[in-house]
Amino acid sequence: MPASSRPRRLVLVSAVMTSLLGVSACNGSSTPASTSAAGSQASSSAADSRPSSAVVTDYLRYVGGKAGKADTSLSPVGLGWVNVEGGPGGNPEATAGARAAVKYVNEKLGGIGGHPLALNVCTVVSAEEEGQKCGQQLLGDKSVSAIGVGNLYLGDASFNAVVAGKKPVLVGVATGPTMPTAKNTFSTFGDLPHIFGAWGTYSRDVLKAKTAAVIHTNTPGDKIASSAAVKGLEAAGLTVKSVGFDAQATDLIGPVTAAGASTADVVVPITIGSGCVGVAKALKQLAVTKPVVATPLCMSPDVAQGLGGDLPAWTYGVAQTLTADPSAADSKAFLTASAQVGLTKDTAAKVFAPLAWSTVLTYAKVFDAVGPDKITPATVTEQLKTFTGPVIMGAAEVKCGKYKDAPAVCNDQARLYQYQGKGQFKPLTDWLRPPQ
Repeated sequence: MPASSRPRRLVLVSAVMTSLLGVSACNGSSTPASTSAAGSQASSSAADSRPSSAVVTDYLRYVGGKAGKADTSLSPVGLGWVNVEGGPGGNPEATAGARAAVKYVNEKLGGIGGHPLALNVCTVVSAEEEGQKCGQQLLGDKSVSAIGVGNLYLGDASFNAVVAGKKPVLVGVATGPTMPTAKNTFSTFGDLPHIFGAWGTYSRDVLKAKTAAVIHTNTPGDKIASSAAVKGLEAAGLTVKSVGFDAQATDLIGPVTAAGASTADVVVPITIGSGCVGVAKALKQLAVTKPVVATPLCMSPDVAQGLGGDLPAWTYGVAQTLTADPSAADSKAFLTASAQVGLTKDTAAKVFAPLAWSTVLTYAKVFDAVGPDKITPATVTEQLKTFTGPVIMGAAEVKCGKYKDAPAVCNDQARLYQYQGKGQFKPLTDWLRPPQ
């Protein structure tokens, strides 16, 4: 399949449920397209119920390292890294977050048993077959016993065909469509279909909704995303009407009306950029005041710009604590630590930077547990198979292999946040799972 037909939205939605995408820089008058009724309804459950031991703020204790710098005279411990960047739709912030985490390990956490941690980076730019190149490069590096993944929404099939479980792969969110079923792959923040299940739980249990209107872009990626959202909502017992629109359309009153947004109990937009702007304007013109539950794909600065300076005052579901959550101690710890090793505030606020940071430090924890002289693909794989968390800026507990049809998926939890304007977010719920 050509790169142009593999949209970055394919399962990017599941990962982008995680962070702010730089929205803290947005300000100006609030432009709510729909006011959410969720705030008062969910306030009693908004507190994060993770035990203090599961909220990771002490990285030294988490990885089991030794304070200080790695010994550069010792042989490095190699870690492979693959990510889509360098072309349209790439996410270089993922590699920036990974490099910052490696630097932090080497400067603050004593490396891996004293040995420096070294990152072997391979990038996919714009073509599926580039994943094969990265698989071959990282398999061929004998110093690399494990591979970390940023956002491999493109090239994942050819990459997985080469790696084929020969070396373990750890990824924050399984974005590429073959990642959830790839051998010896572990996704600590889950994948799109399982995370979207929390939308159904929230709509049923918090909003008490009976009907939902799903409005999505008619691109292959957003069709898959919307199907996952519909499945989660229907599993919760809601009646759902889903309507698509052309990606070039700007006036979305027609599809928003056709989806029944004016009478539905909850509105779920599955789109990005100008689509978010179009849905927001249509909802405002139609005077729709029912709750809108969106993904953070609608939290980008171009959406705020298109709406006059601020984001829609919607509810957003995320699979990770937001860097903009003032109540989150683990987000504060990440921002403080990453700044110490040169990660800029703007980069740290983008979705894949904290995910990459979490992935690298999880590997540091595993490597330290194994010991630098015993690190092999087999020993690392065995550690990952028994890993139950906690996850940095993520769920208190994960369970890999829970889903037989998606064995790489280790998490199915998400939280809901209410955007209050001018970069301010309020947590509405604790961690939610899909409907049972």
